Amino acid sequence: MKNITSLNGKWNFKAAGIGAQHIDVPSCWENIMDRKDFTGPCTYWRSFEIEKSPDGNTRYVLLFEGVSYYCDVYVNGLEVGSHEGMWDSFWFDITGFLKPGSNELKLNIWKPGYGEDDRFPVRQVLAGFIPDVACTFGGIWDDVKLVETGKIYIDSHWGKGSVEKGMITLGADIRNLSGEDADVVLNWEITDREGIIVANLSHRACVPTGNPCAAHKIEASRELGRIVPWDIENPYLYTYRLTVTGDGIGGEVSGRFGVRDVKPEGTQILLNGRPVYLRGVLHWGYYDDTITPNPSRDAVREEISKIKDYGFNMIKHCLYIPRDNYLRAADEEGVLLWVELPLWLPEETPELAKRIEREYPRILRKLAGYASVVVLSLGCELDKNVEGAILEKMYNLAHSMGFSLVRDNSGSGECYGGHLVEFADYFDYHFYADIHNIENLMEAFTPGWRNRRPWLYGEFCDSDTMRSFKRIRERKRVDVLWWERGDAILNPISRLKPDFRGDKHEERMEKYGIDREFDEIYRLSINHSMVHRKMTIEFTRAFPEITGYNITAIRDVPIATSGIFDDCMEPKFEHDTFRMFNSDVVLAPAWDLARIWINADRVQNRERFNFFGGSYYGLHVILSNYSSMEIKNPLARWELRYGDEIVLSHEERIDKMFARGEASELIYVNMRLPEVSSPKTFLLNVEMEYGEESSLEGSREGGKKHVRNVWPVFVYPCPAAIEDAIKVYDTNGVFSQMDGISKLDPVEFFVTSWPDFIATTRLTPGIREFVNEGGRALLIQRGEGFLPVKRVAFWREGAIRRYRHPVTDGLDYTWLDDLRYFSLSTDTAFASFEFEKYEKYGIKELRPVIRRYDCREWEATDYMVEFSMGKGTVLATTLRFEGGMGKQPCLMKNNPFALYLFDRIYRYLNIF
Repeated sequence: MKNITSLNGKWNFKAAGIGAQHIDVPSCWENIMDRKDFTGPCTYWRSFEIEKSPDGNTRYVLLFEGVSYYCDVYVNGLEVGSHEGMWDSFWFDITGFLKPGSNELKLNIWKPGYGEDDRFPVRQVLAGFIPDVACTFGGIWDDVKLVETGKIYIDSHWGKGSVEKGMITLGADIRNLSGEDADVVLNWEITDREGIIVANLSHRACVPTGNPCAAHKIEASRELGRIVPWDIENPYLYTYRLTVTGDGIGGEVSGRFGVRDVKPEGTQILLNGRPVYLRGVLHWGYYDDTITPNPSRDAVREEISKIKDYGFNMIKHCLYIPRDNYLRAADEEGVLLWVELPLWLPEETPELAKRIEREYPRILRKLAGYASVVVLSLGCELDKNVEGAILEKMYNLAHSMGFSLVRDNSGSGECYGGHLVEFADYFDYHFYADIHNIENLMEAFTPGWRNRRPWLYGEFCDSDTMRSFKRIRERKRVDVLWWERGDAILNPISRLKPDFRGDKHEERMEKYGIDREFDEIYRLSINHSMVHRKMTIEFTRAFPEITGYNITAIRDVPIATSGIFDDCMEPKFEHDTFRMFNSDVVLAPAWDLARIWINADRVQNRERFNFFGGSYYGLHVILSNYSSMEIKNPLARWELRYGDEIVLSHEERIDKMFARGEASELIYVNMRLPEVSSPKTFLLNVEMEYGEESSLEGSREGGKKHVRNVWPVFVYPCPAAIEDAIKVYDTNGVFSQMDGISKLDPVEFFVTSWPDFIATTRLTPGIREFVNEGGRALLIQRGEGFLPVKRVAFWREGAIRRYRHPVTDGLDYTWLDDLRYFSLSTDTAFASFEFEKYEKYGIKELRPVIRRYDCREWEATDYMVEFSMGKGTVLATTLRFEGGMGKQPCLMKNNPFALYLFDRIYRYLNIF
C-alpha cells in the first residue's frame, strides 16, 4: 500500500424526521437517537481531498471495516456499489469516480428491524444475538479508510504454521485492478520476537484481470528449523513483511502470526500436543454505552486481563464477530478464542441460504490467521429452518481454510430440533441446569457407545444476581438507562422479550421489599451464584469426557444478571475462591455409590452435605489435571475445621501418577463425624502439593504447587424420639417408609377426635376446618395445590434468604450455606404475595421463614412460610423433604436436613 488515509471522525448525518447533524465514525446512529427501532434509511456523508488525478499505476480503494447492515455507496453523486452484511469488511475501487481536490462520499444505510415489514427483518438476516440483549444497530461502526495502492491490491494477508510439521505458511488474497494480466513476485520476510530474520519466502504468480471482486489466493510454505510455538503461557508471535513487486507494481503490508497445532484426539483437545481444558466465558458483544461491539484497544486488554484473573483461558464470542483489535490482542495476550458465527433462530426464507453462502466465506477469511482462534461454531441452537446441506458446505469450507475444531450447530440439533446428522469435530451442549440435575444430564449424554470426540459446553452455568437500576444509574451518572424503558420504540428489548419488565423494576423492587434490604439480598445472591457455579463446574470436571466449557456470561446485560462482572464491568466474586474450581488443576467431589429397594432395585444417591452427629462421612476427591506436567506422587491432606479449630485431619503421600488430561480419584476422605448438641457448619478443606523444587522435565512449571478446595459439612444433633405417632395425611408419598407416623383419613378422623398437630400434603377442606378451629399443621405442598405457587429454578436465577424463626434459628451461615438445601431443592415456591386473595379462608399474618428472591423478575416467593388460619397455625413449605429429584437421596428418612427441619417444625407447632 502506498498511503492509507483514515476517513474516521465527524461525518454529516440525516434521517427522516431528523435534521442534519454530526455523527462520529465509527459508531452507530442509536448513540444520537432516542429511537432504537428506526431502521433507516439514514444518510452519511463527508468530503475528502485528492491532491491530483491518479496516474496509470495508482488506484484508490475505499475500504469499510464494518457497516450495518445494508448500504448504497456514492462518490461525487455516482453510485459505486452496495453491500449487505454487517460483520465483514468490503471495498470499492473508486479511482474512476475521483477528481482532483474535494470529493464527496455518501452512504444510504439500513439496519435490521424487529418488524416483519422492515426491509431486513432481524430473524431473516445474520444479526446474531445483540438484538436480543441490546438492540440492532445501524451505521458505519468500524473504520473507514482510503487506500492508495498500485494495480495490485492486497485484500487480506495472513500467516500460520504447524509445530508438529515444522512448517510455516504465509498467504494473501490479491486483486488485479488493472485491465491486463499481471506477473507479480511476492516476497515474505519473517522475523522473530527479537527482530532477527528467521526465514524468507518467495512466490511468483500471474494474477489474471477480470472481475476485481474475485480474489486470487496465494500461499507459500517452507520448513522452519526451530519453531517457538504459540500457546497460552507463551504467546510467541512472529512478524512478517510482505512485498509485492512487478512491472509498475509495488505494495507492502505486514502482520504477525503464531505457530501452533490444535486438534481433537479422542475426548481430548490437544494444543501443541498437550491436553488443554478450555475454560471460557461467554461474550455476546454487549457494550451498553456504545451498543456496537467495537471496544477500544485498552478496553479489550482490560477485559482479557480481568477474565484471566478469574482463571479463564478462553473467551467465546457468541453470535457476533469480534473486531481485528480483539483478535490481535488475544494473539498477543495468550487467550484462546471460540468464535460463533451470527446465526440464531433464523426464519426459513429463500434468502437465508444465499446470505449464509455470501457472508460466511468473507467472515471466515477475516478470522483466518489468528493463532488464538481455536474453535469455530457455524450457528447456535439451530432448528430445521437451516438446511443441513448449507451447514455441511460451510463446515467443509471452514476446514479448507485451516480451522481445526469446527461445529455446525452449537447446542446440537438433538437438543434444539435441528438436523441429527452432524458436521462436527466436538460435542456441544448448552445445559442450563440446577445443580441437583446437572450430573444426570451429563451421564445421559455420555453413553459408552458414542463416537469418542471432545465434549465442550458451548454455553452453560448461568446464575443471576440481584441488581438495582437506581445504583447503576448513579454509577453511570445518567437519569435513566435506555434499556430499562418499556416503550418498544425506545427499547426494542421490551418488544422482543415482553417478560423483561425493565420499566416495572422500581415498582417490583418496592413491592417485594428488595430495595429496602438490597445490600443483604445482593450479598446473598452473590454467595448463591458462587455456590451454583462452584458445584456445576466441579461436577463437570469429574467427567473425563468433557474438556471445556463457556460460563454464561462475561457481564450483566439488560435481560440477565449472570455476568462474572456487573453492568459496569466490576467483578462480583472473590478471585481466589473462583480459581479454586476454574484452573488447570481442580479438586472435585464425588460420592459413594448405593442402591435402594423400592419394590425393585433403583439408584440411591448418597446425602452429600447434611449429616447427624456421629454418622459416617465419605467423600471421593477427584483430581482433574490439565497442568503442563504429569503429577507424580502428590501429597494430599485434609482437615475438618470448625471455625479456626482443626477437628480432624489426615495426610498421605499418594502413590500414583496423574497424566495430563486425566480426571481420577486422588484420595478418599472418610471419618466418623463428631457428636453435636446444636447444628454446626464444618468445612472440609482438602489440599494437594505436587511438583519439585526444580522444573520437571517437559514442563515450564517449576517449584512446588499447591491446589485446594473446600466443601461444607453440615452436622445436626439427632432428633429426640417423639412419644406419640404423628398424624399424617399424605397423598404424594412424601412420608413413605417413615417411622413414627400414623396415616389418617381426614373424613373419618374428624368425626371421632382432634389431634394437636397434623402433617399433610394437601390443605383439604377438612384440614382447613381443623386449623380454623385451633389446630396446627405442617403443609408440604407438591406442585399446584390450595396455595398458589410459581414454577422456579432453585439455583439458577434466585437467591435464598433464611429469616429468624424458631424452626431455623441456630443454623450457622457461611458463603457455602445454600448447599444445605441441595437435597431439598424444589422447582416451586409459594406466591405468598398473592395470599391476600385467600383472606376469605382466614389466612393472615404471613411470616416468611425461607424466602426466594428472583434476580431476573425482582420478585419474592417463599419456600417456607408460616401463617395463621382462623384460630390455628400452618407452616407451609415446597421444599422436597422426600428428595428424589436429580441427585437427591430418595425418601425423607434418608434426608438428614429434612428430618431436622421436620423435628423442629413439630416441636415449634406443639408449643402453642
